[in-house]
Amino acid sequence: MKNLKYNVLSVLLIFIFVIFFYYGVGNVQKTNENESFEILSDAIKRSTVQCYAIEGVYPPNIEYLEKNYGLVVDHNSYVISYNVFASNIMPEITIYLK
Repeated sequence: MKNLKYNVLSVLLIFIFVIFFYYGVGNVQKTNENESFEILSDAIKRSTVQCYAIEGVYPPNIEYLEKNYGLVVDHNSYVISYNVFASNIMPEITIYLK
């Protein structure tokens, strides 16, 4: 009877540990996704402003920034809406997670 209590307690503790571990990994993954999103957003804005400072016009599209300013975008994870109104007005940039 005593061994049964210890076995049940051991299984219960292992189950609780697995649940906490699973929750922790999921939480770390979500935090990593949020940080990556913010880093990409800042990099796009910095590259756009840098292009305007150097060339006097905002870039026509994201591909221009990737080719000429070293911007790296993971197109498998993000969709970027880049709308240009005029070459001297900051484009509207929206980033979506796929």
